[in-house]
Amino acid sequence: MISESMEEYLETLWILLKEEEREYAKINEIAERLGIAPPSAVEMLRKMQKLGFVEYEPRVGIRLTGRGEELARQAIRSHRLAELLLTELLDMELNSEVHAHACAIEHHISEAIAEAVCIKLGHPSRCPHGKPIPRGECCSR
Repeated sequence: MISESMEEYLETLWILLKEEEREYAKINEIAERLGIAPPSAVEMLRKMQKLGFVEYEPRVGIRLTGRGEELARQAIRSHRLAELLLTELLDMELNSEVHAHACAIEHHISEAIAEAVCIKLGHPSRCPHGKPIPRGECCSR
């Protein structure tokens, strides 16, 4: 199992690489988006590299490995489904509080629960913010 902090890094990398359609992300921009100092980002990214989640290309940047990409996809999917769970099923108003709750929930949603939420909501393609939700196995049945 990976830490919540690593999941936050993976989500940030997913957004930078997949949604902004880039091959590499710079350490400084990862740190900025996470609101941390670059040396802290370097330390965590080194741990993640040792675990095989990211690859570092000196003077070029960071990219996800296949395993890192799958973990990032799951984290993004869980977060965005959690936001929909809160806004659509629990009728909470979309605001920073919902985002914070979704951040807390996402780390504890199993794939089975994510699929149940996805099915209940009719396999949504977008989160309340309009961002794409990665498809799950339940979406292809």
